[in-house]
Amino acid sequence: CANRAVAEADLVFFVGSRTGSQVTNFWRIPRPGTRVIQLDIAAEELGRHYPNAVSLCGDAKTVLRQILQALPKPRSRETWLKRVEQLIVNWRASVEPLRQSEATPMRPERICKELQEALPSDAVLVSETGHAGIWTGTHLELHHPGQTYLRAAGSLGWGLPAAMGAKCACPNRPVICFSGDGGFYYHIGELETAVRYGINTVTIVNNNHSLSQETLLFAQAYGGEQRSGLKMWQFEDLNLARIAEAFCCYAERVEQPAQIRPALERALASGRPAVLD
Repeated sequence: CANRAVAEADLVFFVGSRTGSQVTNFWRIPRPGTRVIQLDIAAEELGRHYPNAVSLCGDAKTVLRQILQALPKPRSRETWLKRVEQLIVNWRASVEPLRQSEATPMRPERICKELQEALPSDAVLVSETGHAGIWTGTHLELHHPGQTYLRAAGSLGWGLPAAMGAKCACPNRPVICFSGDGGFYYHIGELETAVRYGINTVTIVNNNHSLSQETLLFAQAYGGEQRSGLKMWQFEDLNLARIAEAFCCYAERVEQPAQIRPALERALASGRPAVLD
């Protein structure tokens, strides 16, 4: 629904947002030709990917405050706001069957729904980069002012170390990391560090046996459809809960959607670093 709204806008204002491929869906949102205003503190970002109608260089909070002070009374946006609200309603209706799905292997939308409903009111949710960040950013909503969402943006793999850092900074708050198996494998050895120092995070691994964000890259490398070499990005179905147990973590393998919430509650209550596969 956000992409639909941006695609329909006649003017888009990027505020502190680098207009790279992930933010703009490979420079298709906003559509080419849409007028763009860009505000960024880094001058080299201005006009880097879109021909700006206006470029503003400065601190986001300071410049936005100056704009608000300079603007005359804004015109009514009622028609546009109603259109955006309708896009949101339509999108929510379209994804609700996925959020309620009983399918196995489990839908990520359902995992996010269960996590959202079980998330403690003071929790810190740390998301791995890549698809984990897309799933949680799209399908998991925070409903308490004491909850925090952190995305470990950038290089894949530092979701677990980032969650451990968050737990060290906020030792009295529950810290939950949402990762895929591809990202989790990068620094799985840090489970030993967590056990040794009593850094009791809970890591939920959306285990699809692959680095699935690489699918398109490999397909392109093979001329559009990859027929061989699949093991370059597909993994064996390892039981990550058993591996975590070998590190002396609390661990469970969850195979049914209804098992997610009670498993998370047990993991939070375990008093140990925990992994849910």
